[in-house]
Amino acid sequence: MATRSRQKGWTGVQSVEHGVFCELGQGDVDFTAVLAKLRDLNFAGWIVVEQNVLPGMGSPKASTGRNREYLKSLGI
Repeated sequence: MATRSRQKGWTGVQSVEHGVFCELGQGDVDFTAVLAKLRDLNFAGWIVVEQNVLPGMGSPKASTGRNREYLKSLGI
């Protein structure tokens, strides 16, 4: 998303309008690959998820629940 935003010359507001703050699994990040790399590195620390909830995304609590279910589907 960051690359696309730069390529298109979008402002921060335009990037938000195009979904820069989507829920886990809905965007460009390949979380399966990220987690595989962390496992390869024997990472044993904390993983922190931060979610900006914008109008139209539903409630923060509902978004947190969907993010949690996604993480569970990845084995976290």
